[in-house]
Amino acid sequence: MYLLIDIGNTACKAAFADDEKIGKVFRYAGDDIRQFVRDTCESEYPGKKAWVAVLSNVRADDPDLEAMLRNEFCDRLVVLDVAECDRLVETGLAQFEVLANMPEGMGADRIAAILAANNLFPENDLMVFDFGTATTVEFINCHKENSPAHYIGGSISLGLNTRYRALSHFAERIPLLNPRDFMEFHKDEKICPYGTDLDTAMAAGNILGIMFEIEGYQRESPERTVIFTGGDAIYFAEKLKSSIFVVYNLVLMGLSQIAQFYAEQ
Repeated sequence: MYLLIDIGNTACKAAFADDEKIGKVFRYAGDDIRQFVRDTCESEYPGKKAWVAVLSNVRADDPDLEAMLRNEFCDRLVVLDVAECDRLVETGLAQFEVLANMPEGMGADRIAAILAANNLFPENDLMVFDFGTATTVEFINCHKENSPAHYIGGSISLGLNTRYRALSHFAERIPLLNPRDFMEFHKDEKICPYGTDLDTAMAAGNILGIMFEIEGYQRESPERTVIFTGGDAIYFAEKLKSSIFVVYNLVLMGLSQIAQFYAEQ
């Protein structure tokens, strides 16, 4: 049994896994992450410890959370970061070679998503979009005859909610709108590129703007298999008329791979 924890900028997810199967995913959007993790562990497996816990945390380090996990809820804790990537690469295992080009300071969630994406489509060059607080795009080249699969780079821009919040913060006359209200109310409609009021203008600039970004990346790299993950993945996949794989919990899948590796040791 493995414990997987993904602490994002907006929310935290936790799940238990057994080999490659991830169980129920618990989501929490509050501030007391330690209590959330404790409640999840005690409700699912009271009195038991996971063999391995893997933690992805894009916020500030939390030594108290790490100490709690080590002392109470797992036999071994793996805190995913670039240094941990280096250790995985040093093992020489082919499935981790994609981690060789991770830049210093890269977010743990991006690392895990890249690893999981390559594992899902090992024969394909990939482009992975993650729609969260930030919109990230990752480029992965698959294994070729003379070279292993490897990460070649990516991009980071504002996520959809972050765009709306930023405009409300910096533009005094723009109220804080919820883009998901627009997306739900107009889910069967095509977004017009020229808005006729504040709501439709914000949708044109931000929701449609992200769609234009996606289409631009696809034009630049039409040969790549495209994966969407994150909170708004299904919405954008349904709006775009192209072949896209939507993979929920991609980060947790990557954490599960790492947990398996350590459990097998």
